[in-house]
Amino acid sequence: RYEGVNRIDGLLADLGVSSHHFNTPERGFTYRADAMLDMRMNRQAPLTAETVINEYDPERLTGLFRDYGELREARKLAHSIQRARTRQRITSVSQLIGTIETLAPRQAENQFFSKVFQAIRIEVNHELVNLTDMLKAAHDLLQPGGRLVIISYHSLEDRIVKNFMRWGDPFEQPVADLYGKT
Repeated sequence: RYEGVNRIDGLLADLGVSSHHFNTPERGFTYRADAMLDMRMNRQAPLTAETVINEYDPERLTGLFRDYGELREARKLAHSIQRARTRQRITSVSQLIGTIETLAPRQAENQFFSKVFQAIRIEVNHELVNLTDMLKAAHDLLQPGGRLVIISYHSLEDRIVKNFMRWGDPFEQPVADLYGKT
């Protein structure tokens, strides 16, 4: 619409995070390199991973890790972070990893840290809200018979996309309901 386009024949959306983000350690997207906790796709956005980790209350952190990371250890994670940040602000990836590494299941540490970082990244970038906004816009802009192709990478995105594809415009429900929150 910004460019004056009112109808489209097709839309392809790849919801994956760019390898550029992971390969640029100073962006803070990966747990495999030490950097400041940032994780912003848009560096002008005000919310950073550092803010989330240090300023969200334990209940909000628990919900974030449970809902966006699908982690069973969500409450323990939140309380571990809360205890650590009372001693010192957590500003780097290495500090965060040091705070939570004892909670990582043996033989599944990489998966655990990936889910923690996924949860924080989704929150920082409002990824699920942006996805629903994009789907609503696609619904309004697609020509009859148009094609919508979405490549999703985790169950949260997948659930929202499948609901949209199944019902066309399921957005009468609160956005939270679309990805499993009640």
